[in-house]
Amino acid sequence: MTSNSELRFDGDVAIVSGAGRGLGRAYAMHLASRGAQVVVNDIDQEAAQAVCDEITAAGGQAHADSHPIGDAEGSRAIVKTALDAFGKVTILVNNAGIISYASFAELTDDQWDSMKTVNLDGTYYLCKAVWPIFQEQKYGRIVNTTSNGGYAGYPTLAHYGTVKAAILGLTKVLAHEGAEHGITVNAIAPMAVTRMNAEQVYGNAEPQEETWQQDIADGKVPMGPASVVAPAVTWLSHRDTDVTGEVFSVSSGKVGRVAIVVGDGFFDPDLEPEALRDHEQRVRSIESYFEPIQTADEVMLIPALFQR
Repeated sequence: MTSNSELRFDGDVAIVSGAGRGLGRAYAMHLASRGAQVVVNDIDQEAAQAVCDEITAAGGQAHADSHPIGDAEGSRAIVKTALDAFGKVTILVNNAGIISYASFAELTDDQWDSMKTVNLDGTYYLCKAVWPIFQEQKYGRIVNTTSNGGYAGYPTLAHYGTVKAAILGLTKVLAHEGAEHGITVNAIAPMAVTRMNAEQVYGNAEPQEETWQQDIADGKVPMGPASVVAPAVTWLSHRDTDVTGEVFSVSSGKVGRVAIVVGDGFFDPDLEPEALRDHEQRVRSIESYFEPIQTADEVMLIPALFQR
C-alpha cells in the first residue's frame, strides 16, 4: 500500500549524535527538511555548527551541541540542550561512533575501551537520558546503529563487532520495555562510503551525489553516499511508524530486515556428541527455522519436542 502524503515532523525534536559529518549529518539534514527541530551533536563544535548553518539556510531549525556521549553527564547535557533550545525531545538517533582496525592478537586494551566508550556506552547513556522523558510523555522514537560487523563479523574488527552486536541486543530489550509507553526502538546497519571508511577500505573513492548510481554500476565505488541511508532513519523516526525491535540493513537504496533465527535442527533427548557428528548437516540447516521475538518464545517450543 502506498500513500502520496509526505512523512512530516512538524512539532518533533530530534537529537542526532555524531551529526557533524557523514551519516549523522545526512540524518539531521533529512529530518530537518521534513520539519523536525534538530539538535546536531558532535564533539567537533565547528562541524556541528556548520550543519546547523546548512539547515538554517534551507529554512529549518537546528541547534549545535558538542558534549561527549560516552558518559552519563555528557548525555544528560545533550538532552538538556534539546530541552533548553526547543522545549522537548521526541526522537533520538544514536549515530555517533568510531572505527579502528587491528587483528585480535594486536588489539590493545585502549582500542577496546575507546570502542566500547563511544559506540556502546554512548548509545546506552543517551537512551538512558531520554528514557524517563519518553516514558512520561508516552511517546518516543529511538534509532540505534548496529553493523553487519556485529552480526556477520569481519577480520580486524573484534572490538567493533562486539559493541555493535551489543547494541543489537540493547535495541531488542528496549523495544520490549518501551512498548507500553509508546516508545519504539529499532536499529539500522548502514553501509555507505563516508570519511570513516573511505581511506581504509575503499582507497579514498567517494561517490558523488549526482553520479553515485552510475559510479556503482561502473565499479568506481562499492556503495552509495550517506544521503541514501537517511530516508530509512526518517521512516523509523516517524510517529506513524509502529515498527519496533527490528534491525534493518540499509545501503544504496536497499532496505532489508535482519533477523536472528533458530533452525529446527536435530532433536534427541538422549543426546550424545556422536549423534551431532552424524547429523551435522541437519544441526546446521536453517532450511526450516523459527524466529524468536522474545526469550521465552524458544523455551516454550521445547515441550512440544517430547510430544512427537
